[in-house]
Amino acid sequence: MNLASPLATTNNAKPLRIAVLLGDALNLDSHSAQILGRFAEHESVQICALDADLSPTHGPKAHEPIVHEQRSLTALLSQAVAAIEQGKLVELKFNDGNQPQPLTQSLYLLDGLTAAKLRLHAHGFIAGFAAGNEATNGVNAAVANTEAVANAAAVANKALAAAKRSPAQTVQHQLVANTLNEAFVALRQGVTALAARTQAPLHGKKGENKQTGYWFSDQHQARVLCLNLVAKTSSQTDEPRHLNQSIVLTQGTQAIAPKALVDENRLFVPISADNIDALIAQVLQLVNTQENGAGTLENGAGLHADFRAEQLKPWFERYDANAPLALVLMAASIDDLKLEAKAMVSALESDAVRHHGQHFKTPAGSCFTAKPLGDAGLTFVYPGVGTVYANMFNNLHEYFPTLYHQLEREGDLSAMLQSPLIYAADVKAAANMSLSQQAISGVGASYLFTKLLTQVFNIKPKMALGYSMGEAAMWASLNVWQTPHAMINATENSDIFNHAISGELTAVRRAWQLADDEAIVWNSFVVRSGSHEIKALLPEFPRAYLAIIQGDTCVIAGCETSCKALLAKLGKRGIAANRVTAMHTAPAILVHGQVQDFYTQALKPEALKPKALKAAAQDLPIRFISAAQTAPVIVDSHSIGRAIADTFCSPLDFSALIQNATEQGARLFVEVGADRQTSTLIDKISHAHASQNTANAATAAIACNAKGADAITSLLKCLAQLISHRVPLSLAPIIQPISANAAPLSSAVLPEGEPQ
Repeated sequence: MNLASPLATTNNAKPLRIAVLLGDALNLDSHSAQILGRFAEHESVQICALDADLSPTHGPKAHEPIVHEQRSLTALLSQAVAAIEQGKLVELKFNDGNQPQPLTQSLYLLDGLTAAKLRLHAHGFIAGFAAGNEATNGVNAAVANTEAVANAAAVANKALAAAKRSPAQTVQHQLVANTLNEAFVALRQGVTALAARTQAPLHGKKGENKQTGYWFSDQHQARVLCLNLVAKTSSQTDEPRHLNQSIVLTQGTQAIAPKALVDENRLFVPISADNIDALIAQVLQLVNTQENGAGTLENGAGLHADFRAEQLKPWFERYDANAPLALVLMAASIDDLKLEAKAMVSALESDAVRHHGQHFKTPAGSCFTAKPLGDAGLTFVYPGVGTVYANMFNNLHEYFPTLYHQLEREGDLSAMLQSPLIYAADVKAAANMSLSQQAISGVGASYLFTKLLTQVFNIKPKMALGYSMGEAAMWASLNVWQTPHAMINATENSDIFNHAISGELTAVRRAWQLADDEAIVWNSFVVRSGSHEIKALLPEFPRAYLAIIQGDTCVIAGCETSCKALLAKLGKRGIAANRVTAMHTAPAILVHGQVQDFYTQALKPEALKPKALKAAAQDLPIRFISAAQTAPVIVDSHSIGRAIADTFCSPLDFSALIQNATEQGARLFVEVGADRQTSTLIDKISHAHASQNTANAATAAIACNAKGADAITSLLKCLAQLISHRVPLSLAPIIQPISANAAPLSSAVLPEGEPQ
């Protein structure tokens, strides 16, 4: 193999630091104004993929190409490096055929230090590259393939050595790029992947894994991508050869702009008014304008066949957060929006909504309530173990990159979500998680959504409660525990979760006084039955326990044989959970002290010093409700640890918990975490309670996520219902990305501390 490196002069020096800035047909002019304006005409050069020319951007030689012996990306990068070392700016121009309509794209290259001095934040950096040829004639296919793999690895290792990066800290992508244009496109995709923090195959062709996901990295460590390109070439003797090229890229401080939550395929229109008739008038205005297909609404809010999401912006501007009533229209297309609007008008004109205050909601997410609950009883509900699922909200980072960056700086985000299992190629990995892994991931999901709702959308809960282990998630997520991330490693290595009440069930073995060689076959079953019938049978089955009471269903757990016998005598069918956990059963009492010590954590100073009580409800501290007691939990380390242990080691009466919270003023329950299991239970519990006592106050349960549904659509449905209930929140994250043009290169930059 002929292994040639274009970095012969720099191998013994510092690694390259070539700043790369993305440009495209939409923002090329603005980028050019900012970049080229800083360089004199003689300080800019342009390399075009079509003719591989290296020529001044301006001047008499602007169109005189320089012919290269090898039109390879690395060869051109070598010449670009030479130009950059002379203080020049290099623009790579090419056509991106992967777009629906091929676009002329650009990449700007300049010295990293120069970029920093100019306050230009790079999307990525080129840290090293190498290339090599190998002949493929005269050998059989198997040998040729083995040699090709070895040669490609040698080139990649040489590029990594030049960049002074370890293969262990690098993600590698292999791509076929037979033309210079294809190589340029691959380079741009690599830089985009880094800037978007999205680890995914750069080409999602048919049959390939097209799944995208957040690119997790070790805390304070840069993401490194080794882009490995292979191309078929021919020499002067026409002997077939392969050209291997490797380019090492590292992340920059500039992130891709967040995707818009609302677009032509995900419509969201908030409308507010003083009364229902005024709401109807605005909805009809929307329908009439749409049906006419021409003209514009007041403030230019017309909706046409060639609809663009920007046209929704005036509706957000007209929206009054202080109006007594509001509705939201949601739809997947402009035609569907018309149908949603007409359905909304019919609902608003109906007696059930207008006079009886019935809530209206469509499957698409459009909603309205004539009797808003407000935020006085806004309660965050934290789900327990077992709600996480494979690939949950894996595209959320594309819409909230700054939030992910913040969480990644604060702790190990990957460990918090158990990403190697949740986002594994095999979806069964998530289903086979241990109890400790599920507990960590569940808390991580709740932590992420809590920060999303409170920091991004500025939603402020008045109360909080948790289902089972959700109580721990509640304290970890709502700025009470000083070092919640320390709980990750502690839970992973906890005897409680791995051995005592799960795994080999040592606490159960002690409670049942079993010999070491006696097996335990443990299971739990969900059964539609009242708790009284089950309690009456428990004395006959000492190794079966009533673990959870939740509305019209209960969970029994214990010896699988005993549980099945109890169900048979009860005359009910049970749905096996096939989960080994002795939480909420009598044997768990044996580890009560351990659990209390485990959850007795240092608190943040601000949590110990609640705000002075003021008249305004929004100034009151959050009240934390536990299943272990009727009064709110006192916010101190000992009280919190004891409440969690009491809940953990005792049967859980979730119905009583919801009723207690309702009596304390909870009205609007928002499930904060993966899926929507507790929302369904709360609705059943509340409806059953209301039917028994018509004097009970109205309540509602809302989930911000749903398994099997688009994560962003689920989030918008949650926000829509909160708007209809007149909960104060910020609409800026919804509308701002819609009409925002490409951010200036010196703005919208990630916070300080981004590793490079």
